[in-house]
Amino acid sequence: EDAAYMAECIHPWGAVFGESYGWETPAAERTDKLQVSGYHKWEWVGGLELVFMLQDYYDHTGDREFLRKTLLPAARSFVRFFDCHYRPGPDGKLVMHPSQALETWWDTTNPMPEVAGLHAVIGRLLALPGELLPAADRSYLMGMQTWLPALPIREVEGVRLLAPAARFENKRNIENAELYAVFPFRLVSFEKPEAPLGVEALKRRQDRGPIGWRQEDIFMAYLGLADEARDYVVQRVRKKDPACRFPAFWGPNYDWTPDQCHGGVLMKAVQAMLLQSEGEKIFLLPAWPADWDVDFKLHAPQQTVIEGKVSDGKLTGLKVTPESRRQDVVVNPKFADSDF
Repeated sequence: EDAAYMAECIHPWGAVFGESYGWETPAAERTDKLQVSGYHKWEWVGGLELVFMLQDYYDHTGDREFLRKTLLPAARSFVRFFDCHYRPGPDGKLVMHPSQALETWWDTTNPMPEVAGLHAVIGRLLALPGELLPAADRSYLMGMQTWLPALPIREVEGVRLLAPAARFENKRNIENAELYAVFPFRLVSFEKPEAPLGVEALKRRQDRGPIGWRQEDIFMAYLGLADEARDYVVQRVRKKDPACRFPAFWGPNYDWTPDQCHGGVLMKAVQAMLLQSEGEKIFLLPAWPADWDVDFKLHAPQQTVIEGKVSDGKLTGLKVTPESRRQDVVVNPKFADSDF
């Protein structure tokens, strides 16, 4: 069966950046066919992130042709890569080594981004109705699910928290890989019993800041930390690059100005402060500051539109389209006694 992975630094047509792959030795003469750059050499999470976004698109549109022709083929290839590339250990669970956790930890076993991504993607695929997931795929994915190692957890000063990997060494960058269980894969979020593991990991993260591609604003929103998320998005929106005349170029950032990341994180974080979804549930105002007024109209899964207004800490004018989805809306208790 075909399998695939997606490198981090690729051109729109799929080829790895020459600088990352390495210019010195032609591929035909290499014994190691992987890219030379240690920043991405053993990083495989990109394909899982793509599948997770395809799943979001399907949840929003319900487009079955897209599911059949695009989502499922991509999922098969990217999930199967791990089956082809790694073998189970004595406990029957996959041992992902050699591997790395993003660009930051270069020597790991069972890195959080890949482990969380596999759990999230496979779980969502198996949640599809029987007629939408072929029996052969369901059987394979159920078997693969039994091979998956648990999310890596560590203990610091007697406190349990998410870990970058089951084993991690050789730190080379400033990403918080442990929090990929929060975002993008949302296995740990404010309404789930595992939330304290995410909150503690956020508190104890080694690197931080509201700039560029850093995702703390989104982590905070997914964990329901309204005050912290507010402070970070306010700092983020105030980051004006003095070299630019247009203030919403923001920066200066890690790579260049303007970049797509600084504003992208800002938009994602603000929307997540207002609305998050999980299965059938739509969580409204999960991390919204009580002292912020807002008028909103947002899209949710199943072609649902949520409209409303918060003024002086009260939610008014809630409109859910279609009306049948109103029963799935869960309003933050801070606002739930409002007239809606």
